[in-house]
This record gives sequence, structure tokens and C-alpha cells, in this order.
Amino acid sequence: MPVVRFLNIALSHATAALLAASLVASCEPTSDSSSSVSTRSPATAADVGVERVVLQAYRAIGDRHLNEPDFRKMSLETYKGFAATDPLLSLQPGDRAFTLLRDGHQVVSRPTPADPSDGRAWGAMLAELFAASIDVSPVLQQAERGTLIRGAMGATTKQLDKNSRYADPDEAKDNRFQRDGGGGIGITVERTDDKRILIRAVQDGSPAFKGGVQVGDQIVAVEGESMIDKTLGDVVHKLRGSVGQPVTLTVLRGGNQELAIEMRRSRIIPTTVTYERKDNVALIHLTGFNSATTDSLTSALDRARSEIGRDLQGIILDMRSNRGGLLDQAQSVAEVFIGDGVIFSTRGRHPDSQRTYRSASRRTAELPVVALVNGNSASAAEIVAAALQDRGRAAVVGTTSYGKGTVQTVIRLPNEGELVLTWSRLLAPSGYTWNEQGVMPNICSAKVDDVTALAASSVDANKPLLQRWHAERNPSHDDIVSLRRICPPGEESPQRDVDIAARLLRDPALYAHAVRTGSIDQASAPR
Repeated sequence: MPVVRFLNIALSHATAALLAASLVASCEPTSDSSSSVSTRSPATAADVGVERVVLQAYRAIGDRHLNEPDFRKMSLETYKGFAATDPLLSLQPGDRAFTLLRDGHQVVSRPTPADPSDGRAWGAMLAELFAASIDVSPVLQQAERGTLIRGAMGATTKQLDKNSRYADPDEAKDNRFQRDGGGGIGITVERTDDKRILIRAVQDGSPAFKGGVQVGDQIVAVEGESMIDKTLGDVVHKLRGSVGQPVTLTVLRGGNQELAIEMRRSRIIPTTVTYERKDNVALIHLTGFNSATTDSLTSALDRARSEIGRDLQGIILDMRSNRGGLLDQAQSVAEVFIGDGVIFSTRGRHPDSQRTYRSASRRTAELPVVALVNGNSASAAEIVAAALQDRGRAAVVGTTSYGKGTVQTVIRLPNEGELVLTWSRLLAPSGYTWNEQGVMPNICSAKVDDVTALAASSVDANKPLLQRWHAERNPSHDDIVSLRRICPPGEESPQRDVDIAARLLRDPALYAHAVRTGSIDQASAPR
């Protein structure tokens, strides 16, 4: 069973940009199986019934979910979702059996498993009830299999937690493309209010870059097929394909010049790291965590050292609105700055979820670091921020982060969809979990009126609050609400955050003081 662990926060569909090389809608991890490439043909996947999908999902939930599930309750909800299109169908629960009714008449009765946590047994029982339901329901017989599966799986994941979910085959394909890369041309596109498809970014070194595609070009056709009035998804699907396969992109430039650009698709991994020089400071924007992030970060640091040289004062690691990504990349990004010791830990019900992740880096960036976060910084971004803060490697500036401190496992299902399943909690090196709570910055930028007047006294004011934050182990909902009011999470990315970071890096004594307010005693730090 191909399985990948990842930290997932879905971007708003209203604001997310679709990449022709990839769909940036979630953050996903590398596979812990030998291969995540399916050998199942699309036709075979399309023929897979709801019975097989739910049976495999129930097995995974029983084995891996963070909390022990109650399949008796879950089975009733799963069935309701499955049979939602036929109001004549109902499932009557009894002490020892579930009875299927249609229009009030008994169809079949099946004994319930004795153990409410036995996913395999409950999944097998449901599979029989599904088959019997389809046999007697013309409505279900005419329904698309994907509709039945979405209904059943959507109802199932609602019984788990807010981060567990089902991805249908199309969404799962996009997720895998984002995770592993794939054949594309390397452009970011968006649809304007007047329904034009415009190119908003061209990835360096990509086929589009080499072919002369420019930001602002309007896509009018792909392979001779008009893209006028097509959805973003349609355009992206058309641009993707096998690596090495030719594709012709027709664009309108300047409103009147139509160009047909021929190129060959290459393996595209979305850009997640960009670097810009701010005087003698390296400002590095980290927008996500995919399989190329750590290598790209290392390259950006090398470029900063080359450009700025001995005058390089430090690094601003901007992770504002970074929704997260690959778990192993969160570890390796932290290792760029942390030479040894604990980075984070995970705790769950499955034995494999009980892990402590330590740095094994031989090459670390010793420069001062300021990490920027806001209320949309989540998952892998929070792993890095919490580790750098706890381990005394960075001052964190901005607002309280999103607060997603759980790890998900992604299970490939027989229909090529995916079950995104929460399986462990994340713990910072100091031992607290930021789930729901978030990572609190060393300096809450909203409380800084005058950046030029920032001093040790204003930094010290936050120290007892950070100590309280890191001391929490099982805060109640009211405690979490109270804590998050200290530095309310914000969705914006104000210039003030960058100005505060630059101010700290220009003043080594103030920077060191700020770092100490949020770090644990490094002499006793967990190794």
C-alpha cells in the first residue's frame, strides 16, 4: 500500500493559483514506500467500486488514525453518505446486526462485529451492505461510481478530525504532481475576471523559459485547441503530459501579436524558494516544502554569500503564508541551520508514529536568522519556526501562526483517490505541541509602534508570555483562545515584519537578546 506522510493545509480555491507544472493546493511528503507510482491503468481504476475503496479506507483508519475509531457510529454515517441519492434506502442499527431497508422493507441483515475498533471487519460488513443496496436500487445503479465513493468517503472522514479528508482521483493526481513533480512546461497561470488565461510566472530553466514565454502572455490555444472560455483545470490538464513529449503553446502578446511556441515537456517541480538582496541581508521567501526545497534553499544561501560576501549580516527566512509541505523537507530545512540535536517529535497511536527527528547535518549556516510567520504559516513551516526558536537559532517575528500540529498519512486507494489520514501529533524540542495553539513569535510585530526604537526592554516584555506558551502541555479550548489573543494571528504580510527583522540583524546584541527570550536552555536541550 503506497503511503506518504505529509502535513496538509488546503489553500482557498478562490485564491490559489494553478501552476501548469503543478497545482499548489496542499502540502505533501515523500513516500515511505519503495514507489508511489501506480501501475493501475485509468480504465481499471475507473471500474473500482465503492466496496473496495471503503474496505481499504476502514483498514487504514483502524490501523493508523491518531485516535481509536468507533466504527459502529462511523459505519452508519458512511452508509448515509453512500446512499444519499436514494431516500428510500436506510440502515437500521441493532444491538447485534445492521438491517438494510428500502421503502420500509427489509432487504438484508448483517451481524455487526463484536469489536467497534476492528476496521477490517466493519469495512467488510459495509461492503456487503453496499453491494446489496446497489442490487435493489435503480438510483444507485445509475449513479456514477465516483459519486458513490465521494459520498461514502466524505461522510467517513467527517467522523475523524478536521485534517483527515478524501481526495478524489483528479485531486489526488494533482497532489501527486505537486509532491513528485511531473511533465510540464513551467508556468504559473491564472484566470482573470474577464475569463482570460494569463501567465503570471515562468520558472527559470523550464521549457517555457527556454521557449521565450513571457509573463503577461495570454494563452489562447494548446496543441491547436482553443483555450478561450476553458477552466484553469482544463488548461493545466492540457499543458501537462509525459516528460519529453512535444507541445505547442499559442499565446497572445501585447494584445495583438499571436505566437505559436513549440517546446518539449520536462520534469517540473514548483519553485518554493526565491532570494532577494536587501542591502547586506539575504531575504529568502519560502513558499512551501516540496522535494526540491532544501536544495533550492542551499543554492539561495550560496548565492547570497557570493553576492554579499563578508558583509552578509544575516538571513530573513520569510515563511509567511507558507502552508507547509513535505515532512522530510521540514527536517532537512531545519538541519540547514541546526547542526545537532532534536528538531521535532511525533506521537500517535501507531508504533511507527512514535519518532524523534534529530539533525544529522554536517554543514550548517552559522549566520544569524530571523524567521517570519503569520496566521497562515502552517504545518512544515511551523516545524521549522518552532525548532529554530526553541533551539536558539532564530528570532521569530510576526504573528501567532496557524496552529496545525498534526501529521497526515496519505493512502493511495484502489480508485486512484487518496485518504488523507491524521496519524500523529507534532512536538517542539521543548515538548509543547502547537496544534490549534500555533507558534508564538519572539516579537509580535503588531505591538511594535516604532521599528527604529525597538530595544531590549520591548523584547523582554514578551519573555514571560513565551515561557507560558512553551510550558503548556494539554491546554483547554479556552486556554488556547486566551493564548492566541496575546499576539492574534494575521493574514497579511506587512513590510514592518521585514523591517523588524532587518533591525535585529543590524544590531547583533539586540538580535542575541531576542533569540534568548524564546529559546530553551541549550545546555540541557534534548539531543
